[in-house]
Amino acid sequence: MQEVKFSQDTINTEIRVYKEFIAVWEQELIQVQADLRKSKERVSLLNELKHHVNPGSRAEFVQANINIVGDELVELAKKESLLNGNIKAYQEFVIELNKML
Repeated sequence: MQEVKFSQDTINTEIRVYKEFIAVWEQELIQVQADLRKSKERVSLLNELKHHVNPGSRAEFVQANINIVGDELVELAKKESLLNGNIKAYQEFVIELNKML
């Protein structure tokens, strides 16, 4: 009987820990998604600006900024994908652990 209780306590502890990880990742995901929106808006504004600058160094400067923000978008998208994957995997762990109780 005590073994069953210990097992249930262990499973409950694991569930709680996994849920804490999920909560942290969900908050981080919210921030990453906000950063993605901001970066997309920056690209949009820079593209608009690009159409209004004279050819030459200003256009090159604007294009360089577009490229930098584009790189940021790629990194943020990778982070978003990783967080979504982690959240989904840990939610599945919690579901399986709940079935064990």
